[in-house]
Amino acid sequence: MLTALHKIAEQKIERAIAEGRGPDLSHWKNKPLPDDEMKNVPENLRIAYKMLKNSGYIPEELALHKEIVRTEELLAHATDEQEKYKQLKKLNYLKFKLECNRGRPLYIDDESPYYGKIVDKVK
Repeated sequence: MLTALHKIAEQKIERAIAEGRGPDLSHWKNKPLPDDEMKNVPENLRIAYKMLKNSGYIPEELALHKEIVRTEELLAHATDEQEKYKQLKKLNYLKFKLECNRGRPLYIDDESPYYGKIVDKVK
């Protein structure tokens, strides 16, 4: 049954193209197809991910990253020392939470490149 449906569909498409009623696809000529945004997602999970994406859900890691960027911007524009300290504590917590979700602990010591950035922002 499915092959009969395919044959009927192919005949209708060929007839439409022959009559000139097909869609104008000239802008795709000699251009590669767009990258598949789900190429790294296993095939059996793609539909579920697509449904979550269409419903507005974003993964926790992405939400944390957005919150980190927003907190860094607030920290960069803060003028009050107490506000800077509050934002810095929040930033450290968010980065720690993100690293824990990734399965890597976050160590901040004098040799850490992140430590220098924190000190520079507080000054």
